[in-house]
Amino acid sequence: MANFKISNILPDSLVPKDIPKGLILTLIIVIMLMSLSAYRYGNGDTVQGMLHVLENWVLYLVLIPSCTALVSLPIKYRDNSFDVRMAYYLGMFVGLLFMMAKLRYWR
Repeated sequence: MANFKISNILPDSLVPKDIPKGLILTLIIVIMLMSLSAYRYGNGDTVQGMLHVLENWVLYLVLIPSCTALVSLPIKYRDNSFDVRMAYYLGMFVGLLFMMAKLRYWR
């Protein structure tokens, strides 16, 4: 563990140059950990609980950010300096906010 670098986990091609890699890694870890709260809705069934967790991971780490990046593509068409990866991570942050709002009302 003497040679641990965030660059080994997140390559430079996936991260915009204006955002620290540690911040993005923290965002991903927080979303993954908060998604584990859906496990309790399996009602004792392990497989059902894991399906709920996987559903949250796909929704908040892939679908919401991808749709946000897709909606931002016309901006990229007009301005070549626009970075679509920034929109993707913005969508991931918005997904985190949605998840926090959803957990507020779950009981």
